[in-house]
Amino acid sequence: MKVESVWTRSIWSDGMHNAFPGIARFGDHYYVTFRRAEGHQAGTGCILVIRSNANDLESWEKVTDFDLCGNSGDPFICSVNDWLHVYWHHREDYVSRSDDGVTWTEPQMLDTEFPEPPPDCDIEFTSRRKWLFRIRKGPDGAYYSIGRCGLASKGEPGVLLYRSEDGLTWKAMHTFGEGIRRAIPAGRGGGHETDIAFLDNEVAVAAIRTNHQGLITSARHPYLEWESSAYWTGIYNFGGPALHKTPYGLLLAARSVPTNEPARCTIWTVTPQGLINPFIVASGGDCAYQTFSDGPNGEILLCYYSSHEWPQRPRGANPANIYLARVAISPGLDPAF
Repeated sequence: MKVESVWTRSIWSDGMHNAFPGIARFGDHYYVTFRRAEGHQAGTGCILVIRSNANDLESWEKVTDFDLCGNSGDPFICSVNDWLHVYWHHREDYVSRSDDGVTWTEPQMLDTEFPEPPPDCDIEFTSRRKWLFRIRKGPDGAYYSIGRCGLASKGEPGVLLYRSEDGLTWKAMHTFGEGIRRAIPAGRGGGHETDIAFLDNEVAVAAIRTNHQGLITSARHPYLEWESSAYWTGIYNFGGPALHKTPYGLLLAARSVPTNEPARCTIWTVTPQGLINPFIVASGGDCAYQTFSDGPNGEILLCYYSSHEWPQRPRGANPANIYLARVAISPGLDPAF
């Protein structure tokens, strides 16, 4: 699969640190959500939602914001059963819904299961926190997410696969030390930021950020046996991985930090053997945490953040913009899952 950018432009720039965006189409508009704060490590931040007409993609307007009087982050937006959902994390996961993109419900905390560890588990939990990173619709019509769950005294216990019928109540499909956690080799961390994509042949592919580097793994339905198909990406600081199924194959975008080079947002084609055809979008510094959406005329939209148009300060406030790239793709002879 060949990838080339049609154009890339900033769609939100106000001198603040705007970051971690999500994008989705709902009705006649594309919606983008992101966190707005003083800097990447700011102690407070709010969640904004902006939108543009699907036939425009140049003029964006704010439609709402959510402020829970603390640090909110990692927002994600998607359509769930004829509603538009905005999710974000604020000590726990929250959601607000809209049936018209303009009027939104009061934020409510998700009802997410914390599965009890198996009897022989030696994890000592310091928190029973739940944290869903991405939410994707599966081939069965239900919704899936690979989330971080709990905090442990000796490090993060790992990632769990969740399933929901309504996007509000989430049940774990396995407990700690099982399922997708077994795809991560010992000593490489429990995994955290993770995305999942469902292919046409009942295969699911996951992209996992670990303490070592990015990891790609796959599993067949019911998506519980992952360990036999994993491979390392060779990409370190694998920030905010995002997967997207296209007619020609599977795309992945993530932050990459090559040795002695600045960070950048990069798109790859995913194959069973490795990542190929890297394409770098206009980015640098504090950047990436991207999300895909199908765009007009067979294009793919990639929404991400970057600070490359701002002076980089060693500490304190660090501005960043939200960007939208329109990406054209064409078929190739790459092996596919």
